[in-house]
Amino acid sequence: MNKKMVQLLGIIVSLCLFALSFTPVSLADEKARVPTTEMLALAAEYNRAVGGQTLVVMHQGNVVLEEYTNGGRKDKLMMLASGSKSFSGVVALAAIEDGILKLDDRASTSLTEWKDVGFKSQITYHHLLRLTSGLHPGPKVGRAKYLTWNQIIQLPMTGRPGDQFEYASSHFLAYGEALQRQTQKLYGETFEQYLKRRILDPIGVKVYWASRCADDNPQLAGGAYMTASDWATFGEWVRNKGLIQGKQIIEADLFDLLTEGSKENPAYGLTWWLKEPVSKEQIKKIPLLQGDMGQIANSDWVPEDLFMAAGAGKQLLYIIPSLELVIVRQAPWGNEKYYRDMEFLSLLLRGHKLEKSALTKDGFDDHTFLDLLLEEPTSENMSEETFSFAMQDTDGDLLIKWK
Repeated sequence: MNKKMVQLLGIIVSLCLFALSFTPVSLADEKARVPTTEMLALAAEYNRAVGGQTLVVMHQGNVVLEEYTNGGRKDKLMMLASGSKSFSGVVALAAIEDGILKLDDRASTSLTEWKDVGFKSQITYHHLLRLTSGLHPGPKVGRAKYLTWNQIIQLPMTGRPGDQFEYASSHFLAYGEALQRQTQKLYGETFEQYLKRRILDPIGVKVYWASRCADDNPQLAGGAYMTASDWATFGEWVRNKGLIQGKQIIEADLFDLLTEGSKENPAYGLTWWLKEPVSKEQIKKIPLLQGDMGQIANSDWVPEDLFMAAGAGKQLLYIIPSLELVIVRQAPWGNEKYYRDMEFLSLLLRGHKLEKSALTKDGFDDHTFLDLLLEEPTSENMSEETFSFAMQDTDGDLLIKWK
């Protein structure tokens, strides 16, 4: 029996033991609340059982739970996958405050190649950051590294700006190229340097871009790695609308822009997923709404102001302003097969499991459960990045540990 099969069987046993320890409660109208010690323990147990490696919960800026299991460590840099996308949104807020752009500005003011090119000339920064630009989706996130940002902006259009939602990397990389041209002209800084100076350094966190495009620019749609504690600190800064240790890094009112959805997808704001109801038609059109995201969006008990950064493998940063909560949860690639957002949130915020009927169609049932757990990994569901990271305590150098 190979190592991967042993790991999968271990998760099966853990999940079975976890399931036996609870009786689902039928309390559909029960609302979320600040977790007690017991509720934190339930959520942590679930996270461990489904293969989670990190779990950090902050309440009112204080860490109330921090746990590393299944190979996770406090100093381990974990992939954020599409959780990386949220940095583009907050960088836009800094750029607005600095007078570099307005969301309704046409990107062609910077990407001059687009000025006289049909629909491309109509694309705004809002379209790019809400993923409604109509720009061809381009390569999958893992393949974006084979193109330059300049090649991305040459992709054709697939529709009129504002008429469709397409979850793809091309929007972010085109936005990166547009903003970078301005920051280089104004400050002599790349996008990455501007992000570091305006946001990361002031709040005291580090982001490592393990995946880059062919021109060495960061793969903004999915290339970032971060420790759980740093990601939680970033989330707490966002929850506090740009305030940290008494210093306002970005104007507070601008953060409201992050949580304004579009008519094409009300559940997606300015690079963040939102708890906003979506219609059956929208769920049918947008595959990502056919699973956990759609269930969160239409939930009758999840806090209305919850918003989140989310990536493949269930890399998650939940922010709930009304409960003053920030939650980070990370896991290995492929963990989306085992982890259910609503199950975790119910344990954390209500103290009990969901009824089986409350799971979405991509949740576990008696037949697909074992099929998914025993499925052999393939090139389609394995990360192209075959290395993990650790920070060296002495000088902060990044070490690569090949698996």
